Amino acid sequence: MSFDNLTRTEKRKVLMRKQLINAAMESFLEIGYTKTTVNDITTRADVGHGTFYQHFKNKQELLEMLVDELAEKVDDFVQPKELKLNIYERMRYEAKRILEYYVSNRSILMALKEAMMVDRQFEEKWNNISESLFRRIERDIKGSVKKGYCHDMNVDVTIRALTCTFEGYGHYLMMDPPSCDNLNEIAESITSLCYRAVFKTDDNQTK
Repeated sequence: MSFDNLTRTEKRKVLMRKQLINAAMESFLEIGYTKTTVNDITTRADVGHGTFYQHFKNKQELLEMLVDELAEKVDDFVQPKELKLNIYERMRYEAKRILEYYVSNRSILMALKEAMMVDRQFEEKWNNISESLFRRIERDIKGSVKKGYCHDMNVDVTIRALTCTFEGYGHYLMMDPPSCDNLNEIAESITSLCYRAVFKTDDNQTK
């Protein structure tokens, strides 16, 4: 059901939930997940404690919900919408989108990284996001291997190495977000590096 079709009471409930979520993400980003309390969240949202507990059991449940929603978006966020891209263009597009995923969702991902240190249930959730990115790269590389475009290599090791490259640089960008122009340059550099390491010749760019 769309927001416009909700009753006035339902709309207020949806808006209050968003207000609490935004306040939580601001607090996670500013002071960290561990130090954030329910009081920090309600103070930023300008509501009482009771209002928070009408929507969430605790901050752990709030973060868990945010992470689950984020994990569902990985494939759609990274998948190229233009089907006529050549190999290099597709790699560059996906590289940029993966890095944008880390930057645009940094408040949630940084909270998740911190939560993993104190609550092991969040480790599985981080792995789910990582595996989603891994499967995206795996499909691209294995498809190219079948077509004979790639160097002779250990495919599984190569795929994991590429995934770790994006994860590592994504984590770095979460800590120090770049400008749009810099992000484009970073995506271009990583794409060029990965392309030359994996593919045989530049001729494949047009296939």
